[in-house]
Amino acid sequence: MIIKDPEVAKLFADDTRRRILHMLRHQEQSTTDLAKALEKTHSSIIHHLKLLKEAGLVEETRTEKVRNLVQTFYRSTYRRFLISYSLGETLDQEGEEIPWQENTVQYIMDGLEAFGISMPDENRERVRRLLNTYFLRDQKAYEEALEQKDEDIKLRRFHGFRIIGLLKHLKLSEDPEFNRVIGELRELLKPDASDGSE
Repeated sequence: MIIKDPEVAKLFADDTRRRILHMLRHQEQSTTDLAKALEKTHSSIIHHLKLLKEAGLVEETRTEKVRNLVQTFYRSTYRRFLISYSLGETLDQEGEEIPWQENTVQYIMDGLEAFGISMPDENRERVRRLLNTYFLRDQKAYEEALEQKDEDIKLRRFHGFRIIGLLKHLKLSEDPEFNRVIGELRELLKPDASDGSE
């Protein structure tokens, strides 16, 4: 499911709600199961589930009576949620950090050293901006490829991912902004000459 409503997208900013959705993608869970697994209070889990249910991200599947208590079970309405590139693009144009990409970009910047790439302090902000643009363009191409699929045609999941990946890369190869960003990142993220790899 592609999330295009900014109010629904804001729900993904909360770590507990993201973890609930992740768990409910794999199997239905009761509020008690979720509270135990996430080490949260029952009332906290109910609050998060209420918000997710109102947004159409989770649904009740059944109720079960356990020792005079009625437990409600939930599951995710979709196997995967994708925040639309258009929401991130709007924030990026306003000069704001894109909340659902911030952690990924920071993790990548911190992890580059493990691949023999160090970054002078004066380049860090430029690389951060380029990575944000990279992810926006990549996500845009992925979303466009995903929307091309005819829902009536069933594919094995692995083959579907491969086809979407191919279509995404074809779109990116024709995107001048993406190619500009790749060129700049190529120059800025060269491995250190001292480690013997080039």
